[in-house]
This record gives sequence, C-alpha cells and structure tokens, in this order.
Amino acid sequence: MFGYLRPFKDEMKIREYDLYKSVYCGLCRSMKKDYGLRSSLTLNYDCTVLAMLYMSLNNDSYCKEKGRCTVNPLKKCSICRSDSEAFAFAGAVSIIMTYYKLLDTIRDSGILKKAGAFFLRLFFRRSYKRARKSYPLIDQYTSEMMASQSEAEEGNAGIDKAADPTAGLISRICRMICPAGAFSAPAESFGYYVGRWIYLMDACDDLEKDIKKNSFNPFSSVYEGDIVKTMAYCNEVLNMTAAQIVMSYELFPVGQFREILDNIVYYGLSFQQKKYTEDRYADREAVK
Repeated sequence: MFGYLRPFKDEMKIREYDLYKSVYCGLCRSMKKDYGLRSSLTLNYDCTVLAMLYMSLNNDSYCKEKGRCTVNPLKKCSICRSDSEAFAFAGAVSIIMTYYKLLDTIRDSGILKKAGAFFLRLFFRRSYKRARKSYPLIDQYTSEMMASQSEAEEGNAGIDKAADPTAGLISRICRMICPAGAFSAPAESFGYYVGRWIYLMDACDDLEKDIKKNSFNPFSSVYEGDIVKTMAYCNEVLNMTAAQIVMSYELFPVGQFREILDNIVYYGLSFQQKKYTEDRYADREAVK
C-alpha cells in the first residue's frame, strides 16, 4: 500500500480527527510490540484505514487512552487499544507489502536505489518472517500479486490489466477481514476498486518521472506524453474507479468509525485525486 487513503481534515470534527490519529498511533504501538521499533518505518495511512474497517465490520470493542509517541517519547498522544486482531492483521499487511516492495526495487531500480533497498530488506527480514509465519495467506497473496504485476509490466499491459494485480490483492485482503464470510461480496468489490484506485494514483504520482526514465507506466502513452492532457484523462479514470468504491462501500453496514470512513470515501479520495492530478499541473494549464 502507498498511503493515499487519507481523510480530508477540513471536513472532520476535532473528536473524529483525534480518534483517527489514535488508531494510527495504536497501530504503530502494536507493530512495535510485534516487530520492534523498526516497523514504524513501514506504517502508512492505508493500513490505518484497514484496521478501522476490520474493527467496524467485526464490531470489535476499543478504547482510547493517553500515552506517549512510540517514535518520540517526549510527545503526548491518544492511543487506541483493542483486544481484537485488527492491529495485528493491519501491521502484518504493512510489513509484508513493504518487504515485497523492496524486492521489486532491488529488481528494477538503478544501482543506488538497489543498494539501499537491499540493505533495508536485510533490516526488515526478521520482521517479515514473523509476519509471514502469523499470516501465511497474506504473504501468499502478495507474492502472487508481485508475479502477476511483473508479468503485466513486462508485457506493456494497458490500464485495466496493469491495475488488476493490486486490485485483486486488496480484494482478497478485504475478504479476509469479514466476520465468518459476512459481507464478503461487497467487501471484495470494495477492496478491488480501492486497490485499483491506489495503483492508478501511484501511476499518476510517478508519471512524469517514469516518462523521463522510460519506465513502465500505464498512462505514459496517452496523448503522446502531453502531461496536462494525460492528467485530465487520469482524473477521469480515477473518478470512475472512485464511483465504484462508493457504490461498494454503501452495500455493507459500517458502524464504528463511520464518520471517519465516510470522510475518507466521500471526501478524501477526491481531495487526493485533485492534489495529484489537477493541482500539480494547474500552472502549466494556465500557461497554455
């Protein structure tokens, strides 16, 4: 996961944002306990959303308490605690996906990035083995996704085929968090389109860099490299994907964290899209 799933703070109440931050800190604290302080480097907003969705769908109890930041002990913060498996599950997803991302960087990057990724891989190897032992299915699904992704990119796949491996992985992960199979159909659909949206957002984010380096990007051949027109097209594709996310999200009952998850789905997605497509190239549009 890449950290694009974020709430739109301007539309949140103070108590909602404080609860959101407490879940983030709770996940960080749980990962430190399971994998050591190094795991904080893999923490991202997407897995925070996964933890909230897990607790919501399973109606897991939680509480907030005052504490100190794991990374900066001088900083006070609110920490969400729960006896459920939500934090352990989300933490394992973060560790496993980070490890495979490093393997991908080692395979495809230049010598400097390759060397850095190789060092980080050794640094996270013990944590990865622990996560793999606890959640072998997540590891299996991620490994299969990486193989399919590599095949799609080597074949210079189009947008749909290139996005499908990540979409399929997140769909499987969302199915795993459903209680005894309940809500599995809408959860799989929601996960699929969230995964597709995340992949496409990352492609938009890297587009200009990939064009310069002649690296694979499903959008690079659109409008023959005209970045402004291509980004407008990217936004259209993302809008269609976001609409499917909304339709799937509304099919299963979300109780706890409803206000926060609503904010992310109804406001956060569009805000992130605008940030990485329209806003980034607004000055170039004006010049034209």
